[in-house]
Amino acid sequence: MNTRVTLQYWFREVVKFMPLLLIFTISLSTISLHNPSLLFCLLLSGVMALVVQQIGLQMKLPKHWIVLVQFLVAAIIFSGFWLDYFAEPANAQFFKKAEDFFQNTLTQGSTTTDNTRPAISLVFNVLRAIYLLYIAGSLIGVINALRKDEDWQSIARTPLLVVISVTVADVLTAFIIGEPNK
Repeated sequence: MNTRVTLQYWFREVVKFMPLLLIFTISLSTISLHNPSLLFCLLLSGVMALVVQQIGLQMKLPKHWIVLVQFLVAAIIFSGFWLDYFAEPANAQFFKKAEDFFQNTLTQGSTTTDNTRPAISLVFNVLRAIYLLYIAGSLIGVINALRKDEDWQSIARTPLLVVISVTVADVLTAFIIGEPNK
């Protein structure tokens, strides 16, 4: 009779956690299918948490120090994952879709595209260089105004409006052009 009561108790406890276990199983299978490196980071952080726990217990560290070190180890592992996940080549960000659009549109149907593509890239790169030089010059002006205790906010207003307008123009350009590959 005692075994039956124990089994009923464990069955009720497992049933309570069944939705959580189901969500965990679905999440883990989705992660492993779409991004195996995240699954590797999850497994590595779990193993490292156990290793830190055992080392902490052998060194007789307080519980809060063990938890802190476990958290730091997991944070370092997942920081490495995020760096790996978001690592992309350094390409120009502003008006990249517009540049690709003009390169594909202006050279479409033409057999001699050797001169057109570099010319379009040159125009967009000159625009980006002018934009960066303007931002750098404005930043120097704002820093000088701040050092001289002048009203730096009014000096920074115009460059900030330029940055916001260029960003909005880039978003609207990407919105209007869309994805050329799809």
